[in-house]
Amino acid sequence: MQRQNMASGNPDTKRAGKGWLLITKYRRLFIIFSLVIALAGTGTAGYLLGRDKPVQVLAWDDTTGIAAFAGELADEEDRCAAIEQINVENELAQEKEKAAELSSSLEQQQNEIAQQQQEMDDLQESILKALMANLSDNLISRSGTSVAAYSQEAKNLISLSRKLTAFEKTPEASEFDLTEYKKAIDKRLLRLPTLKPIPGKLDGYGMRIHPIYKYRQFHPAADIGAATGTPIKAAGSGYVVKAGYDSSAGRYIKIDHGNGFTTTYMHCSKLYVSAGESVVKGDVIGAVGSTGTSTAPHLHFEIRYYDKPLNPNQMIME
Repeated sequence: MQRQNMASGNPDTKRAGKGWLLITKYRRLFIIFSLVIALAGTGTAGYLLGRDKPVQVLAWDDTTGIAAFAGELADEEDRCAAIEQINVENELAQEKEKAAELSSSLEQQQNEIAQQQQEMDDLQESILKALMANLSDNLISRSGTSVAAYSQEAKNLISLSRKLTAFEKTPEASEFDLTEYKKAIDKRLLRLPTLKPIPGKLDGYGMRIHPIYKYRQFHPAADIGAATGTPIKAAGSGYVVKAGYDSSAGRYIKIDHGNGFTTTYMHCSKLYVSAGESVVKGDVIGAVGSTGTSTAPHLHFEIRYYDKPLNPNQMIME
């Protein structure tokens, strides 16, 4: 009974149901279509209204705007220039301050260097005075001198000279000028006959049997054996008083050292100096030979103090 009623329902109800089903099925298309119609209507209405009332556009004064902008730009440039000027002035003031500090520091350093130099000069002068005083203590008086006194002076001077030479090899030596001290030592030492004329042993001074004539005699010199041609050096500075030949001495040289000392070099094969010449200690004055009364090449080396012979071993120290 119920099925029949439902099957044979109201026709309007059936049509409504079909329409709703169509709307539901095509609702997206329906919505889009509705929106298109609405937009088209709105556009058409706007056009109709705009055609009757033209739009009034406000006029823009380009000249006034550009001028105002240019003025603002100029003001901004002035402000930048002012700020830049202030920055430059500040930097300049800072640089001047730095320069002043640097100048002050440099002046202070120069003053310190000058003070250190003065202290160094004072120290050098004090050292030189002390050295000179020490040198004076090691020298002998020229009045009442003796060979022993000269010998002791020579030892002292040689010791001081060696110490000075050793000091000159140290890094500290560059800080001191000891030229005057060195000259003072050399001035006294150069004329003392302390340098061995040739290498070898000093032998034969004193009483002996003559090697040729076989009689006993006093030999006032030391003989130093050496090969012919060996260079002979001056034992001390002085001037040559004799340089020639003698039948007994052969070729020989005699030097006066100006302080009572003389040295003689005999039996030379060659002479390199002449009478009247000045020589400096260490100068080569001749060569070893066997001239005169001689049995073999050697040097007859003689030292006299005021013409009195002395053993060369007393004075030869270098």
